[in-house]
Amino acid sequence: MHDAVEGAGERAARGIDRLDRPGRGLSPWARRVALAAAEAMLCDEDERGELVPPGAGVCERAVAALDLSLGQASPETRRGFALLAACLELLPPFVIGALGRMSRLPLGRRLAYLEALESSRVGLLAMLLLAFKVPLCIPAFEEGTELALTGLDRESTAARRRLPALRPAAGAPPDDAARAQPAAPGAEGAA
Repeated sequence: MHDAVEGAGERAARGIDRLDRPGRGLSPWARRVALAAAEAMLCDEDERGELVPPGAGVCERAVAALDLSLGQASPETRRGFALLAACLELLPPFVIGALGRMSRLPLGRRLAYLEALESSRVGLLAMLLLAFKVPLCIPAFEEGTELALTGLDRESTAARRRLPALRPAAGAPPDDAARAQPAAPGAEGAA
């Protein structure tokens, strides 16, 4: 036990720490699966009801965040996520009867596949979708026009909040309005 702790301390002293690695957590094929899933999760409909894929930057930002997170994770976590990616890629014939891998399906079929996973009576299939949906959608909606769609009034989640200016109460002079304090409930008869 002491050797394991000492070994970790020595590695940290040399600057080799698991959280400092800028490595990638997704293999190229798992990255393709994540990109295809992100494209289907973040697509929208136009005025005619046709599916419109999201911008490439949105999907790339989401997959890059997932890739970075997994790159900083343990090898067991990366292997587990690779297994989840393989399941997501290979299950369309069993879930919706579509022959082919998920990443090669057209956008409409991919969306139908992900909706079938989400509404599946088998809880593990719904959890498979959530394993990708949460880490892909959170970074996708953290900046740009996607953040504005959520109703947040800032350009990014790290930007400071813009507060509206305080206005004086109607009929009160500007100096008195700043000093006026609302009376506490029940304080009227305490004097």
